[in-house]
Amino acid sequence: MEKELKKIERSLDLSIDWLKNSGIQNLKNSKLRGSVNAWYDPNRKKYSFVYSEINGYFMTTMVFLYKRTGDSQYLEKGLKAAKWLIFNAQEKNGGFRCLFLIDKNSRHSHKQNQMYTFDNGIILNGLVSLYKETKKDFLLKSAKRCANWIIDYCINKKDYLVKPVYEINENKFFESDKEWSTTSGSYHSKISIGLANLYSVIKNKNYINTAIKICNSSLRFQEKNGRFVSFLLKRGTNAHPHCYSAEGLWVLGTFLKKKLYLSAAKKATYWILSKQNQSGRIPRLFLINSLNFNERIDSVAQIIRLILLNQKPKKLTKTTKDKMKKLIKILLSYQNIKEKNLKERGAFKWGKYSNGKIANHSNSWVTFFAIQALYFYKDFLKNKKNNFDQFTMV
Repeated sequence: MEKELKKIERSLDLSIDWLKNSGIQNLKNSKLRGSVNAWYDPNRKKYSFVYSEINGYFMTTMVFLYKRTGDSQYLEKGLKAAKWLIFNAQEKNGGFRCLFLIDKNSRHSHKQNQMYTFDNGIILNGLVSLYKETKKDFLLKSAKRCANWIIDYCINKKDYLVKPVYEINENKFFESDKEWSTTSGSYHSKISIGLANLYSVIKNKNYINTAIKICNSSLRFQEKNGRFVSFLLKRGTNAHPHCYSAEGLWVLGTFLKKKLYLSAAKKATYWILSKQNQSGRIPRLFLINSLNFNERIDSVAQIIRLILLNQKPKKLTKTTKDKMKKLIKILLSYQNIKEKNLKERGAFKWGKYSNGKIANHSNSWVTFFAIQALYFYKDFLKNKKNNFDQFTMV
């Protein structure tokens, strides 16, 4: 136990040091100062792009670390990211533009003129969480603008399904079943976290009522066995948005003490865990007649968090503990611990592509998710109660 605990603590130290010192947050470039890059590519020796969603996750991560350590430097870093976002990425309508290229050859360049509703929900939660700790009025002002854009323009009021992508130049939303992130789906329950968080501050019932309706609409995508369908035409499930779905429902269920949501989150957690193979891998993609076990590490970290949030540690069965330990082993195997380059050392890799090829880039959001999962696991090893503010779910 002591040896395992030290291994987890070393992993945390390295990953947090990467957040602070690697340059993943731009602190020198005046044009990008404060913003957070999506990843560092060691093959191209450059950062990819500034990703607004990831800046949202970064703000929430900084609040989470501040609450864990009491170190105000994390709030300062969060504020720098917030200022960059608000003054550079927030459009007149209140929504945030998706990304800003650094690598001009990025295959994600088409997203420069798009706004994703999901991303805005993540940013909203980061702004409100940061406001709660700093009481900076500009954060709350920006959060309200973002929340109002989501409610007024991004939600179909007939069924409360969320419109996924807004094309800025064309002034219209679009949807495609080719990717889970361009469909309206259960994963949009995670937007409800930011809306509920904002409600907790200003008590405007429109925010919490909308959050509840979004969660209710998300439940339509859940099968009786707990699986959230990601692709309606193929009836398949992608592990990453499946976990997002459970996360949003867990947070709202915890905040509102709503058993329906908590039950759905728990069923979703144990469904994905039931698909784990003997080596510990979770299928990144579940189709009716096939499973793809080329793992994404963000999903691995998400599942570890969900296990420890949806079941009291003392009630975890030996089987579940063994499954979780396998996930921890896989998670740690993707951390750059031997690299001397500070741009890589301590970060977690993204994982594997669908074809099995490893993505070697040092990934920001995967590292954020991993840090939170490892803190939860550390508490588990120490038999310590996880005093977790649900709104700091990264």
